[in-house]
This record gives sequence, C-alpha cells and structure tokens, in this order.
Amino acid sequence: MSKTLQWISGIAAVLAIGIGAFFWFFEWNWLKSPAERFGSSASGRGLTIGDIQGEWSFTPRFVFKDIHFGNAEWSKDKDMMAAETLEVVIDLRELLRGRMVLPEVMLDKPKLALERRPDGSSNWTFGAEVAKDVVTPEDRTEMPLIGRMTIKDGTVRYRDAPLGLNIDGRVSTAEAQGGKGDSRVVLQGQGTLQGEPFRINLTGGSLLSLRENNEPYPMTVEMVATKSQGRISGTLADPIKFEGLNLDVALKGPNLEALSKITGIPFPITPPYDLKAKLQRETADKWRFAGIAGTIGHSDIGGDLLIDTGRPRLYVEADLHSKGLDYRDVGSLIGIPPDQLDGKPSRVPAIERRVLPDAPLNIKQVREVDAKVRFRGDKVAAPDVPLTDVTLLLDMKDGVLKLAPLDVGVAGGRTVANITINARDPRIKTDYDLRLRGYQLERFLQAAGLNNAASGRIDGRVRLVGYGDSVRKSLATATGDVKLAMNGGSMSNLGLELIGIDIAESLGFLATGDRNVQVRCGVVDIGVENGVGTPRLFVIDTTDTTVTAEGQVSLRDEMLDLRLLAKPKDPSILSARTPITVKGRFAGPSVGIEPGPLIARAGAAVALGVLLTPLASILAFIEPGMEKDSDCAALLQQVTPATNPTAPAAAPRASTNGKPTRSRRN
Repeated sequence: MSKTLQWISGIAAVLAIGIGAFFWFFEWNWLKSPAERFGSSASGRGLTIGDIQGEWSFTPRFVFKDIHFGNAEWSKDKDMMAAETLEVVIDLRELLRGRMVLPEVMLDKPKLALERRPDGSSNWTFGAEVAKDVVTPEDRTEMPLIGRMTIKDGTVRYRDAPLGLNIDGRVSTAEAQGGKGDSRVVLQGQGTLQGEPFRINLTGGSLLSLRENNEPYPMTVEMVATKSQGRISGTLADPIKFEGLNLDVALKGPNLEALSKITGIPFPITPPYDLKAKLQRETADKWRFAGIAGTIGHSDIGGDLLIDTGRPRLYVEADLHSKGLDYRDVGSLIGIPPDQLDGKPSRVPAIERRVLPDAPLNIKQVREVDAKVRFRGDKVAAPDVPLTDVTLLLDMKDGVLKLAPLDVGVAGGRTVANITINARDPRIKTDYDLRLRGYQLERFLQAAGLNNAASGRIDGRVRLVGYGDSVRKSLATATGDVKLAMNGGSMSNLGLELIGIDIAESLGFLATGDRNVQVRCGVVDIGVENGVGTPRLFVIDTTDTTVTAEGQVSLRDEMLDLRLLAKPKDPSILSARTPITVKGRFAGPSVGIEPGPLIARAGAAVALGVLLTPLASILAFIEPGMEKDSDCAALLQQVTPATNPTAPAAAPRASTNGKPTRSRRN
C-alpha cells in the first residue's frame, strides 16, 4: 500500500471514529438553546423547551417536551401556545429536494390562547418583521406536507372584545371515513356572544389535503348564537388565501337583527327567517351571498347581498325580490307592534293603545355603514289594506338614509314617497314627501267591509318635517301640510242624510232603499304644526249635501277632535243641523252628536264659494295641472257667481253620462 493510500485510510478511520463518537456521546438537548434562540428571534416572543429527544435515521423523529411560547406583553396569560409533547418526523431526503415533508406529527395536550383587544389589535400579530414570513404562508403549497397528524386533548381559548365573543373549545383529530389514515381536524367550542350562549362545531379536511393543491379543501362550520343557527359547508380551492370558495350557507333564527351583533352588518328587525345562499369571495374585501332563497315570516325572499369591508366605512349592497310579501313581515321594520300585525284583538284598551310605529332607528349603523338596497315585491298580502305591490330603493351614505323612491300600489293607485333621514346631527331630522295618486275610494271601503258606500278617485300629497329617532317621535314634532282631493265619484245618500241627521229622509231611504249621489268635489287641506293638524279646508260637495269639518288631529297624542257639519241642499221639516263629532284615540275613535242648539242653515253656494277660494293652490300642490283640469276646478267656476253677483254664470259641468250636473230636487 502506498503512503498516500495509508494517509487516506487513516483520515477516513479517524472521521468514522469521530462521527461514531459524536453520535455515541450526542445529547439531543444540545439543540435546545439554538432552537429557543431561533424561535424567539423569528417571532419576537420567548420560546422555552423543557427537553428534546430523538432518533437518528433518514426520517428522524424529534420529541419536544414542555413547550411554552410567550404571549403579547398586554395579555394576562403568560403563554400564547403551550404543549406537553410535540413529536415530529422529518423526511431528510425530501428536505434536500427543497420540500418540507412531515410524515408524522403528534401533539399532546396543546393549549392555544387567542385574544383581540377593543382597538382591534391581536396577540397573533407579531412584532418582528421576520415573523411574518415565518408564520404566514402565502398559499397552500407553502404549508408543510403532513402525512398523519394526531392531536390529543387540545384546548383553545378565544377572546374577542370588539365582537363580545368568548369561546372555550377542545380541538382534536379524527380518522377520515374510509380508513385511509387521513385525519380530520375537529374543533368544538362553547361560550358567549354579546352575553348570550354561543356554540361552534368545526370540521376541516386532513392536513395532507390542506397542503396538496390538486383538490379543494373541505370544511363544515356549525354555529348557534343569539338563538340563531348557521351552517357553512363546502370547499375552498385555497384555504390559506381563502379563495375559490364553493360554500353553502344556511341561516335560521327568530330575528335577522340579532346577526348584526355577530357580523356588524345592519340587518333589519324581522320575524323568524330561514335562508340559504352561496358564499363567494370576489376580492380580498368583497364577499357576496349569491342566490339567496328562503322565507322571512310568511314571505318568500330571493336575491344577492354584497359586503365590502375594504372601504373606510362598511358598505352593503343588496338586490332583493319577493313574489309574495306579507305585510306582517315588513311592519316590524318601522316598529309596528306585534299585536297589530298578528290579526288578533289587542289586549291593550283602545283608550291606551298607540298605533304609530315606535321602533328606534339604529343611529349607530346609519352613521357607520353605507348601503344601497333595491327591493321589489310582486304581490302584497294585506287583508285590511288594499295593497298590491311595492318597490323601493334605499340609499344610506355618510349618515343620511334615503328612501327614494318608496313606491307602493294602494287601492288601485300608488303611493310614491321620498323620505330622507338625516342622522349626522345629534337631533335626527326626517323629511317626508308622499304623493298619493289615483286611490279608488271604493276599494278602501270594501277592505273595511263596506260595499257600495262610496266611490271616487283620491289624489293627495303629504309634506312633513319632524325630529326624532322613530316614526312616532318624528310625527309628534312634525310641521307641514296634508292635502287631499277627491274628483268625481259618488256617496251613499243614506250616509249623507245620517250625517245631517235628516230623520225623515233617512227613514225613507231605509224603507225604500239607498241610492248614491254624485260627488262633485272633495278637498282636504290640513296644516300641521308641532305634531298637531288643523283643517284649513275640509269640504265634500255632492248634488245633495255639502259636508265641512273643523277641529284638530294630534299626531303627538294620537287623538282626534273633529266636528263634521252637513249642509243639505233640500228642505226637510225634520232636518236637524247638529254637528257630528269624531273624538278619541286613533286606535278607537268614537262618533257622536254634539249637544247644544241647532246650527242655522247657510247659503250652500255662498259658503262653498268662500271655502274653495284657495282651491287652485291646493290642487297645484297635489299635482301640477290639477287646478286647471279636474272636477273641483270646474265646481269652483260654477259656484263663483254665487259669491260675486256681477260675474257671469258658468255653464253647468257635464257629468260622466253627458247630462248636466244638478241636484235631484232642483
């Protein structure tokens, strides 16, 4: 053997002896200090390890005992994470190829404490910049490839001050179905949400499927909170980025508003709901509930809901549709008491009962959330009110909520409302502008069980400004105008005679049968000041009788105090000109006869001419052009000569059948 070969053989022998000695005398705990220094430096938190053991091979096993990972400085808990034992098997051959493959991972009694403070800061946000790269993979391919994971007796504690959420849970792994050895992660927890009981059950796919990107990652989440139940199930194309969602969402509960506590989304007050949808993520900040389908109360609902969290203010956009809308399901939106929606007699006496809605507006949501909501209801079920359909556009921006328009089909006509609620200032201001177009009076009366009592078209306009955080409060302080006009139509002759207390005529109609008389004009002009309405003009003129009214309508107290006076145009010995009174609460007014002396008959034509003097401005306020082309405008031309003898007499206005309009006793 040459001297060179002898040297090489000697060196090899020494290396072999050295390596053998190293492995013979090696202490695994020599790795403790380097491991602790690396973990602490990478995270900015303290890391301590009680003991390290291992086995040498191409797939070495490392056993770490008594692990403690420090918490944020502001946390009351010392450790954010801890475990009695962590066992990890590493495939060294795959590691040399640049892949982190962990054939086995076992955690015994791991503990995890997660917290979020009122300002939104969390204990899982690390101070060191390097920690971001270490603990936050950019996609699922950067996750370690874990073949088998076992978690025994794990616990999770979550405290979220902004949400008011506290959860204490247990986490473990379970074998997947089919006996393939893949383990699913299972989390079961319970606690409180906004002071009410909360439960969650979460099941995720195996950690092997979390790493491999050729198959979507399955997950199921079931929650019970604020008496509401939610279930999310499906798959994610990338669970790390939370992208490629194919998730079905099912929600069920007594009131959608309760979900506002969980999500921060301004859901309205509703009756019990049962809804399903697809959850989609359009961008990092935009989430869509697509294909919403289900019921709210007795009404069906469908459409889409978009939530954008990337703006300075939370933005919500919805496009919703109902084929059959029950009015009982939307009454609660404006605060109509449940006992007025269920169709059952109220237990509250009429003398005490209030009817104006009193649910307070959620001022905080109006000021902090922007929203745009479109809604269409094809049919409206309202047994006591002749409603047909409804559409609305709600726009909420920078503390101002607008309903512009709210369009409702009513009694063969429409109500078109523009309502603006300004919540920017401490004193909430509401502007009401409602146009009433083409109401058919007979349909109102039919809904109340009165057939053939009257007919005619009613148009009107309501403009009010009030202050307060509910409908009742704003109307109680309202100032503005209420103007109505009835063009043409007819009224029950018996009813008109009873208003005038014409005993002879009333007995005759009862014996021979009632007949309707033509209405030439009806006009109501009420001025509202600080919640109290006073009729400036109230007149219904027929071919037989002119009816006027005076008094007050208090929106503040929900009280009526009116006097109706009929001025018949035909003589009758038994005709007593005594006013009819309408008094009491809106919920139960009473009709009576005012005691006292009889009212002297006035010249009907002269009185009517004086009353209708401001008619043109009233009709123009209701609808431009009405002051020139309406039954009331024609009537004013007819009665003007009676108040001005020098004025030429106007030709009688033709009725709908082409004959001149005149009293049946003229």
